[in-house]
Amino acid sequence: MALPGSYVLHYSWGCTNNYAQTNITLNADGTFSGPGAGAWRLRDGTLQLAFDTGPAKYGGTVDGGVASGAMSTFAGLNGCWYLTKQGLVGARAAKAAAAKHDAAGNKA
Repeated sequence: MALPGSYVLHYSWGCTNNYAQTNITLNADGTFSGPGAGAWRLRDGTLQLAFDTGPAKYGGTVDGGVASGAMSTFAGLNGCWYLTKQGLVGARAAKAAAAKHDAAGNKA
C-alpha cells in the first residue's frame, strides 16, 4: 500500500459483518482529512489512525493494498476496520450498516 492517498475506511463497531464506510485522504504531512480529520502514522508495517473529533484510535497492519485491524475508544466501544485504496478493483463490497457511532467513535 503506497501512502499517502485517497482511501475508503470500512469500520464495524462490535466487529459485525456490517461495515459502515467513510472516505479519508491520508496526507503526506501525517494528517488525514474527510468527514473527520486526524493524524496517521505508519511504522514497521503498523498503521495508526487517531481522530481529532472523537475518542477512537485505530491500529492495524498494512499488507499489500489493504490495511486492517482493530479500533477502540478505550471506554468500552471496540470494533474492527479495514482500509482500501479508492477505486480498488476486486475488493469485496461490504454490507452497509446504519451505524450507531461514526468512525471517530461519536454517537451518530
